[in-house]
Amino acid sequence: MPDKPSNMNAKGSGVTSNYFDTLFNNARQNTVLIMDSNGVITSVNDAFCLCFGYERKDILGKNIAVLFTEEDQKKGCPQREIELVKQSGRSSDNNYLVNRDSTVTWVSGESLLVSNENGEPAILKVIQNIHQQKESEYALRALNDFNEDILRSIDDAVVVLDDRLKLVKANNAFIKLVHQDKAEPGSFVFTDFIKPFDAYDELLESIKKAIINKSGFSNRQIEIDINSGGKRIFDVGCTPMQSLNSDQVLLVLHDITVHKQLEKEREDIIGFVAHELRNPLANLVLCNEIMSDALKNNNREELKEMLERNQSNVKRLNKMIAELYEATRINSGYMQLEIAPLNFGDMITEAIDTVKVLQPAYNIIVKGKTDLQVRGDRYRLIQVITNYLSNGIKYSNGKTDVILAVEHNDREVTVSVKDEGLGISQEQLPHIFERFFRAERTRNIEGIGLGLYLCRQIIHAHKGQVWAESEEGKGSTFYFSIPNNL
Repeated sequence: MPDKPSNMNAKGSGVTSNYFDTLFNNARQNTVLIMDSNGVITSVNDAFCLCFGYERKDILGKNIAVLFTEEDQKKGCPQREIELVKQSGRSSDNNYLVNRDSTVTWVSGESLLVSNENGEPAILKVIQNIHQQKESEYALRALNDFNEDILRSIDDAVVVLDDRLKLVKANNAFIKLVHQDKAEPGSFVFTDFIKPFDAYDELLESIKKAIINKSGFSNRQIEIDINSGGKRIFDVGCTPMQSLNSDQVLLVLHDITVHKQLEKEREDIIGFVAHELRNPLANLVLCNEIMSDALKNNNREELKEMLERNQSNVKRLNKMIAELYEATRINSGYMQLEIAPLNFGDMITEAIDTVKVLQPAYNIIVKGKTDLQVRGDRYRLIQVITNYLSNGIKYSNGKTDVILAVEHNDREVTVSVKDEGLGISQEQLPHIFERFFRAERTRNIEGIGLGLYLCRQIIHAHKGQVWAESEEGKGSTFYFSIPNNL
């Protein structure tokens, strides 16, 4: 077998042997091997040996299949390549080549059907080492996949725009935000989407300036109608994509709706508390001034009256502060129950006695069987029943009867407190167990709207439910139920 190739021409090409000899002997990047029509290697150039570690004695006389991986051999890749060259005169491939040390290198090859000076068919194969290129492609693809995974996992809406504010790239959160299943790059225009929500084009102008000046911005807020029909508030940040295209910008839309709601709630609570505490504090100040004058005039009756009024104002303040403290603790997750067996009837009697001490003129009527054994937090359940009864009396509008009824079955115990007082409108009824809520017709009655909220939290902690029924001018019925056995 020759160490050097015989003079040969590609069929129909007219290539002279001088050009081929130059390529064969001097190439360093293009490795060349020649095989017969059965795939047996008859000649290789120095570039092949240097690139893949073979010596000529290792490879000459071997079938081309030895250069294919075991997997490709099982697929029949070597045979298909040879047959294709015989049929069409050429073939190309892109696969792994097995080095002498059994490692693999990704190569790109082109095979041509040629003939030697005797007219005998042979196959000339030119091979290029593209392993580094392939590794770079895989690394880039892995990086792109990694970036895509990050984008998909981000809850913020992320979008890349070109200098005409057309979509270049967007994550799933942005697609969901824009109300469209398909926001196609190159056709979706950000201007069309944002303009209905962008008063005076402030955000659009900021983005355009960021593209022109190649400088970003942050903390621009905008309210957007989302797909579900609600409104959300977003904090928008913009960064020029200098590493890719200086005319592209990256926008991040961070949903701050909850933060804004909490901020507003804090402001409302501060304002509400300040307003509610003002009256008893003002009364204390006024009473102190009157007491000062009464002391100068030695008016004992007026002094006694003002002392009693001050005591009442102090009680009101203590109650407000206690409810605020309790609501804050419960809302922060500090509700701890002391669950123990208790007699339901004894607990109700204690709650009624507590209310009657303060409101002896009212008649609390108990209906249903109360001699029940349940498990619960006695103190907390008395707190709920006392609050229900106090509300029934407070909003009774002069009616003196309040009915407390108890029903039970194998699963739960239900308590209801019914009055014939002011009642609550159907529009306001769903909100009565919310923090600081007070029905319109009861705004002039003492209270800060935390009692029913605390009741709801206590009953929920008992794995129970609270609800109410009411009709304006005809009274209300408040309910709670708890399981028989916690």
